[in-house]
Amino acid sequence: MNAIPYPLEKWKGVQGKTLKESKPAFISSKKAPKDAPNVLVIMLDDTGYSSATSFGGSMNTPAFDRIGEEGLRYTHMSVNAICSPTRGSLLTGYNMHQIGTGVINEAATGYPGYNSQIDYTTPSVAKILKDNGYATAAFGKWHNTKLEEASPAGPFEGWPTGIWGFDFFYGFMGGETNQFYPLLYQGTTPIDTPTQNADGSTYHLSADMADQTIKWLDNWKGLRDDPFFIYYAPGAVHAPIHVPADWRGKYKGRYDEGYEALRLEQFAKQKEIGLVPQDAELVDWPSSIPAWDSFSEEGKKYLRRQMEVNAAFLEYTDFHIGRVITHLEEMGELDNTFVMYLTADNGCSSEGTPTGSCSELLTVNGFPEFTMKEQLDMLEKLGGLEEWGGPNMANHYAVGWSYASSTPFQWTKQMASHFGGVMTSTAIRYPKEIEARGEWRRQFQNVTDIVPTILDVTGVPAPDYVNGQKRIDYPGVSMRYAWDDAEAKTNHTTQYFETVGFIGIYHEGWSLAAKPYRVPWMFDAQALANMDPLATEWELYNIDEDPIQSKNIADQHPEKVKELEKLFWVEAEKYNVFPVGGGLGTLLQPESSAAKGAKKYWEFTTNTYRVPEMAGPELKTNDFEVNAFITADETTEGIIYALGEHMGGQSLYILDGKLMFTYQTLGYFTYESEGVEIPHGELKITLKHTVKERKITGASEVELLINDKLVETVQIGHTVSLMYGGHETFDIGRDEGMPVSHHYEDKGKFKFTSGQLKKVTFDIKK
Repeated sequence: MNAIPYPLEKWKGVQGKTLKESKPAFISSKKAPKDAPNVLVIMLDDTGYSSATSFGGSMNTPAFDRIGEEGLRYTHMSVNAICSPTRGSLLTGYNMHQIGTGVINEAATGYPGYNSQIDYTTPSVAKILKDNGYATAAFGKWHNTKLEEASPAGPFEGWPTGIWGFDFFYGFMGGETNQFYPLLYQGTTPIDTPTQNADGSTYHLSADMADQTIKWLDNWKGLRDDPFFIYYAPGAVHAPIHVPADWRGKYKGRYDEGYEALRLEQFAKQKEIGLVPQDAELVDWPSSIPAWDSFSEEGKKYLRRQMEVNAAFLEYTDFHIGRVITHLEEMGELDNTFVMYLTADNGCSSEGTPTGSCSELLTVNGFPEFTMKEQLDMLEKLGGLEEWGGPNMANHYAVGWSYASSTPFQWTKQMASHFGGVMTSTAIRYPKEIEARGEWRRQFQNVTDIVPTILDVTGVPAPDYVNGQKRIDYPGVSMRYAWDDAEAKTNHTTQYFETVGFIGIYHEGWSLAAKPYRVPWMFDAQALANMDPLATEWELYNIDEDPIQSKNIADQHPEKVKELEKLFWVEAEKYNVFPVGGGLGTLLQPESSAAKGAKKYWEFTTNTYRVPEMAGPELKTNDFEVNAFITADETTEGIIYALGEHMGGQSLYILDGKLMFTYQTLGYFTYESEGVEIPHGELKITLKHTVKERKITGASEVELLINDKLVETVQIGHTVSLMYGGHETFDIGRDEGMPVSHHYEDKGKFKFTSGQLKKVTFDIKK
């Protein structure tokens, strides 16, 4: 039986009564297998399958291309259709529902496959490698800790340095971040955002990640004699699409012909380089995505800018990954490192709506799609095209660009049914075992194959028990079998897919795909309410003959459809998928939402800040009351509480002797008080929030009171129902990150006058 952590070796010295009679001996820690290689896994975020140059794309990706040129490129590396699930599967080797990650952490529900809870029955590969003598480090995005546990008070067991097994972590918690002003952690300690990169340039997270990784590698080289495992996960190119100003113009004019033309151009290039068969045919352009020529010239100008900046973002990120790879080469470690580079954790993101968006979370929060005119009006309000790509927007490109970037497949992120939602362009390099250079591998593989591959390459045995818990068998298999045999038959014969009700299955060369019950870029309440996986209409594809899923042959093979449908339900039950669509619980079954079971009364002092939105009080389309107890004089100023930022959030504060309140509805609507002079002395300041319309984005009223006397009322026309942002925080006595209100944007964190804010309480009503 192989169990970790391992017991200490038996001491082999002599213990006499005196030193003269004794002989010392030293117990060494567990060492990695002899000649075990380093491991570097790189995974980008939301990148389109066809974005990279070597997969037929228009974006310069020399680091990714180099890995494939000096190793192998995989055409059918499947992942999960959204973020946290893929990351969890990559790090553990298990299907997403086996580790309770059937949906992103923010949407965790009260069902085993969707509750974002992991234990040692499905251990992280970092934990296994660390206990076998590896140095382990994670950099960048971390989206696998329940956000209600990602607070300054912990618990910290679910953090990267806890159950996940990393010695070191540098990055941000959650699904996305402002690339210029990320809220960073080193280990479990929050750190202030640097003002510049190591080379003196204006700060950006992609550069900082490379700087920090290189620093860690130098320390590792000097101080450790063990191999390393690095998980390198930039927040790029997930929205917001942020890139330094001097990079934003690199692709100017490149996308002038529009997204349909880009799709055809990429498809032709993919045939030229042998990625897809010469006789392959694209499916028709979806009617739900507006044709390029349906937009005005002003609209096209806006759309072009979106893709230009997105391309610059990808190239910028890949450039800094190249710095890490070059540094490994200069250290003499690159050829002793198994490198795996995945360009995405899911299909290309289509959450930007058909027109793109200056505020990506509008649709997520239930707002209707904006017309192009409304988008252009909002763009102008936020500074125009020149600001697109800068820190002051939560911007996202249009769906047309996303669909084109999924070439040659159908659909996009979220769509677990189709390859456009689950295929990621992938390259691996390990010259000690891979003799091929730049060859394609067309075998169907899955993200669950990565951990078995790492253990196979390193020679580290998979443990039977971890911290006393019996490990579940891996569903995946090592990919090593095809490294020297391009024609090898795939060893990953069956794989189910499910994400927010989109379902499908691959089995022995066949793909059964559910027809989408909705399009993912629209908040369609009726379609969501009517979702019924038991009434699925299916499409069928023969992947051996039609690797891009373009010819639906369900009508020709009804028995195969029935066979695979039955197999889907068997696999779904086996891997804890039930209830299918469980990731929609926060929308369709409110009682399954963790927020509904959260505490109702909270009491804080100014020592509480940098709390993730989901870990603090529920301050959205619900009733609540805030009471702040202060001692006021002529010096009194600062934040009482703040949640979010100017693109979505609220704050109560004192400025120039006046009590003020600001509510930002996702950058589109701003509601503010006029301000009321505060008296001096002991004060109780009260904010009462009452919902007037019990619906998503419903109107509400805010009453401000001083010592129980009503002093001002603010009418909020549109509330935020689900989330203000993916990266900002809840703070007492300061405003961390980006400010909620422009009124104090020149005051930094705008800390409350020292010693005057005694406590702040929150009473959540309903």
